Amino acid sequence: MERLAGRLGVAVIGAGKIGRHRARLSAAHAGVDHLAIADVNASAAETLAAEVGADTWTTKVDEVVASSDVDVIIVSTPERAHTEPLLAALATGKPTLVEKPLTLTLEDADMVLAEAAERGVDLRVGYSMRYAQRYAVARDQIVNHRSIGDVIGGTARCYDTLAIGEAILARSPTATPVKDILTYFVDLIGWCCPDARPVEAVARSGGSILRSKGHDVDDVTFALVAYDDGTVFNLATSYSLPSGYPISGMAARFEVLGTSGVLLIDEDHGDQVLYSDAGYSNAYVDQQWNLAYLGSRTSGEWAGGTMFGRVADETRAWLDHHTMGGPLHITTAAEARTTLAVTLAIDEAAATGRPVEICAGRSQHGERSTPDD
Repeated sequence: MERLAGRLGVAVIGAGKIGRHRARLSAAHAGVDHLAIADVNASAAETLAAEVGADTWTTKVDEVVASSDVDVIIVSTPERAHTEPLLAALATGKPTLVEKPLTLTLEDADMVLAEAAERGVDLRVGYSMRYAQRYAVARDQIVNHRSIGDVIGGTARCYDTLAIGEAILARSPTATPVKDILTYFVDLIGWCCPDARPVEAVARSGGSILRSKGHDVDDVTFALVAYDDGTVFNLATSYSLPSGYPISGMAARFEVLGTSGVLLIDEDHGDQVLYSDAGYSNAYVDQQWNLAYLGSRTSGEWAGGTMFGRVADETRAWLDHHTMGGPLHITTAAEARTTLAVTLAIDEAAATGRPVEICAGRSQHGERSTPDD
């Protein structure tokens, strides 16, 4: 690409599954005229750069984010490897989008937030469920139209297959189903109920499937999260649907009860079924199925050279915002930190069997506090 004045230069850090989506979408965006790819694996970076027609690729994150050709940065590294490239990106003062969760510890999250504040960086976190039509419309009815009155509580559950769960844990061994997939719904609840602050988590977990395969993670976790306005949400998650279950992403339900209405969302994906003697390839892991639920990949799907779904809409919105000033409701870093505090509290409550209070700085017992805005 030839660099044009007033156009956007993008650096994508991480050449994995989501980084590939973000890079392809950036390359296709009318406002982007410089694209750089970075990955610690030189072969992965070079391959992705060639695929999307990037201007440059490298294994040196510090150099590419500091380049004068780069205006904005996307960090799409594995969950366990967000902090180091994030700090490098933030040091440049350039707007940055990072995949969810923000980090895997509150200590790292606070370090990242402090750096973003010091540099004045608009740091956003890719909780792409905010760009799924069904959830965005539901949130609009709750917050702007008040169709269900005051929220009094609800439930959310999300399940992944064992094959997907093992792929996640292989790259990030501490990315429990609570921190990696239930986190979407913790963020969604915060988005739908912006004035309610999470204050306590109670949880139980168990199971032997993942542990029998060498992962120090329970198969199922069930939790109750209480908020300071009296709202209570019941949350459930698991990585242990059978590997052959025909989804390539989450199977989910989301229900919100209000004083004058209710919202019930079914995202189990049984509405789009393919059966093929020739076989269907799971886009997330190396699997072949005869029966598949199409459209179940959480990030979205490519068809005819166009990506459809939440990651596509989120990425385009972020690029539009930085080229044309379009609206943006991608999760802020402060919101993502609160979500992280909730998921860590759930995991702690499940591990200890005791209620855990959710605090601004950390989750602890016996001292009440509330998260940052």
